[in-house]
Amino acid sequence: MILGSHNAWSYLPPRKWWQRLLRFTARCQRVNIARQVAEFGVQCVDLRVRFAADGVRLVHGIVEYQYTREELEQELTRLNAWGSRVPMYVRVLLDVRTKRAYTQYQREAFWQFCNELEMLYPYLRFWCGRNLYNWNTIYTFHYAPTCEERNASVCRPKWLGDWFPLPYALLHNHRNRERGTDKDILLIDFVDIT
Repeated sequence: MILGSHNAWSYLPPRKWWQRLLRFTARCQRVNIARQVAEFGVQCVDLRVRFAADGVRLVHGIVEYQYTREELEQELTRLNAWGSRVPMYVRVLLDVRTKRAYTQYQREAFWQFCNELEMLYPYLRFWCGRNLYNWNTIYTFHYAPTCEERNASVCRPKWLGDWFPLPYALLHNHRNRERGTDKDILLIDFVDIT
């Protein structure tokens, strides 16, 4: 079983002041990617993106994070180096959740982004290529591992995990990790809580 970081970049500060008010619902990690991998054994990160006129944005729902394309490329380069030694997976999702936001521009930008990822980072195992609005595949990657994420912020009861991922992780991470999964990847929130 591979340990995965659900919404891996959500430790970052929100881009806009009003998004800070929603941080308790959108934050699913509190340590950076390097620590998630080196200290807590993460081998799969969950990368959620959306596109604006100035390029790619790292997001979770309506929250956009303070992170530049250059910083993302540096992080992926580090993960790629790690992936040359151990299998490293990256789930890539287009985080648009409404019909109105699911535009041709978003789909085309996402397809191009995914294509670039595969060309630039050959040691990373990219997978998913779907959007969150209707779960349609936009880009088909070579890898298709099975994934268990019911122990992340999509848990039951749904209100607890969706609105309060940190308390859910504090109460359940130890048991969920011990129980594991029969799927390839177990995605959880707050990988630093064991």
